[in-house]
Amino acid sequence: MKKISTIILSLAVSGVAAANDYMSIEDVTNHVMMDASSRSSLFANDLPATLNVGGFLQTRYSYSSGSDTAANYGFSVPRARIILSGSVYNWNYKVSGQWSEGSDFSLKDAWASSDFESVNFKFGQFKTPFMKEVLVSQTDILGIERSVVSSTFGQGRSQGVQLSHDFGPLTASAAYSDGFDTANGAGVQNGYAATGRLDWDVFDWFNLGAAISYNQQAVTYWTWTADAGVPVGDLTLDGAYVSAEYDNGRQWGTTAQLGYHITEELQPYVEYQYGELDTTSEQLSIITGGFNYFFNANVKLGADFGYALNGIAAGWNTGETGWNVSTSSGEYLARVQLQLEF
Repeated sequence: MKKISTIILSLAVSGVAAANDYMSIEDVTNHVMMDASSRSSLFANDLPATLNVGGFLQTRYSYSSGSDTAANYGFSVPRARIILSGSVYNWNYKVSGQWSEGSDFSLKDAWASSDFESVNFKFGQFKTPFMKEVLVSQTDILGIERSVVSSTFGQGRSQGVQLSHDFGPLTASAAYSDGFDTANGAGVQNGYAATGRLDWDVFDWFNLGAAISYNQQAVTYWTWTADAGVPVGDLTLDGAYVSAEYDNGRQWGTTAQLGYHITEELQPYVEYQYGELDTTSEQLSIITGGFNYFFNANVKLGADFGYALNGIAAGWNTGETGWNVSTSSGEYLARVQLQLEF
């Protein structure tokens, strides 16, 4: 933006002088901005590099209480993300960073990829190919926030390399990385993970996916997941199962989501998640109902209400969900969120 403003100012000054003040600074600015509005890149079309600037902002109000938890409520900005993407010659790239609660800024994506024959090669920091719910962009998930199940078992981002190939209806991906949800830095003591995923578009209205990963970090474990989706017209139905096999036991979780566009703008939905940890006898059981209202392609309002049918044990990673640790059923969570993409 600073670069664009400098260009505008320079053009304005020179243009006014050359035209004997026939064109005002406002006129020049309008002409330049009109030209810029027709472009999706800051570089000319004949240059080997492109840069696209985007991002999104989420503002949320949440209220939680019930069971043995104290009332917790207030506004927050869970995500304010800047995304830079584009291409350099035959390489695509993406770099993104995010301000989160507490005003911390963290690197999210930092990767480049290119096609060699029929194989795509990616390197850097990215989401490894495991749980589908995590692979879906934060702005495109059905609910306000991802599930507690995916926060606990999901892959997050990691640093490594990935190969993928599109066989038409079948896509295969394999990655070698520092492990699930790992920190960035040469001096960080990360482990390693080998992860593979298959996605199969069986029909236009039915898709299947499965993935497996071996992780050696603070502990060593195998984990696998399977998912299915039924997108039929205005109806969206998704289900997933994930399991982690540790030396001392097995932990698992499952999710189901159903959404339907009543109108082009209004989409009510319902979600259910269930899971078990080997460290507690209290099973995770949460049901949530809500709706999305799309003002346009870039602005979305969401609201939901969730109820915990059992206590939420300390072993579950509640992440940014707003849920709290509790020992019995009865905890509830209400959320309203406004999301803007740019």
